[in-house]
Amino acid sequence: MATSSLKWLKRTVVALGTVIILYLLAALGGSLLPANQDWQSPDDGIELFIETNGLHSGIIMPVWSDVHDWTPLIRPEHLADPSQYGSHVLIGWGHEGVYRNAPRWTGLRPADALSAIWGSDDVLIHVYHLKYPQAYPYYRRRLKVSEAEYRKIAAAIEERFALDDHYRSQPSPGYGEDDLFYQANGHYSAFYTCNNWTSDVLQQAGIRTGRWTPFQGGVMRWFPESMD
Repeated sequence: MATSSLKWLKRTVVALGTVIILYLLAALGGSLLPANQDWQSPDDGIELFIETNGLHSGIIMPVWSDVHDWTPLIRPEHLADPSQYGSHVLIGWGHEGVYRNAPRWTGLRPADALSAIWGSDDVLIHVYHLKYPQAYPYYRRRLKVSEAEYRKIAAAIEERFALDDHYRSQPSPGYGEDDLFYQANGHYSAFYTCNNWTSDVLQQAGIRTGRWTPFQGGVMRWFPESMD
């Protein structure tokens, strides 16, 4: 009986290890294969940024421009201190438990990790308020898009906001004074992560990104520092 149990354990470990290796290889391959390969950044366009904190990625956009206005969904009075309301917003989407409990890898709890892997409809939009952001090596890269592309980006993000019966966004406290979570739509899983979402929004607008990017590195590789 002990021998049989040991064999079963070994097979389980080998099978699990194989799945993890295949997943990582697929993530690498998907991040290297381009979608919208022929896309070119316009010389004169809307300035955005792609940002990562090492775990989550998101898109930085002006709160208001001639092309789109975020104030109907993201309002100063949602913040405990409205003076924190910025010129720009960093918007990401992801698993509620991971977002609330793990701003960094070190905070990731096993229960949240398992829920994120198997899949969950408990998702949030995360919004940071920023004032006149600049590009920084590694974690924030500048990107220019056309007005038509920005409209598509904004529309894809707006669809993720879960509205109440009065068509209002639903905020809740974030990590500090300058960020908030909002109730969101969608399904999170190991095959569609916060980083897949970032690339997906950009892909829908016709912007060149990796085809499948479950990790932040797969997103950021498409926006090199030379674009700054």
